[in-house]
Amino acid sequence: MKKHTILIVDDEEMILKSIVRVLRNENYQILTAQSGEKGLAVLKDYDVHLVISDQKMPGMNGLDFLKRVKTDYPKSLTIMLTGQSELEIAMDAINEAGVYKFILKPWNDNELKVTIRRALETIELIWERESLLQQVKSRDAVLQKLEKENPGISKVERDEDGYIILD
Repeated sequence: MKKHTILIVDDEEMILKSIVRVLRNENYQILTAQSGEKGLAVLKDYDVHLVISDQKMPGMNGLDFLKRVKTDYPKSLTIMLTGQSELEIAMDAINEAGVYKFILKPWNDNELKVTIRRALETIELIWERESLLQQVKSRDAVLQKLEKENPGISKVERDEDGYIILD
């Protein structure tokens, strides 16, 4: 399994340290930023698989930041951290910014780890799907080339029981 890179964005240093502490025994590369603007700068320099962002931050708020992530880095999955009073914003984040999930503060450490693990499994499934689609497209191109060079080569005749008819 590929080592995943996670970016955590929150203006509160204690929140960043707390999440890093929760994930310290996991096999992830953890990056942090204390604002949406700094988070965007980190995304320019690293191949980030998962972005976890707080909603309430000075300057660029979490929703605006995650919308930019969706637009500029569509292969990164996103999670929003939010307080109970911000549920409507969290729903907007899901609908407008394509946020994978939101986590309420204060979070349960085990639930946070499971949520992150599931998000990364989702990313791996997306990668696998893309790889399989590329294989299908490649094989389809080969088949089309063979059919063009040898008309009828890809046609298979079967009898009423489904057995292939050989001439």
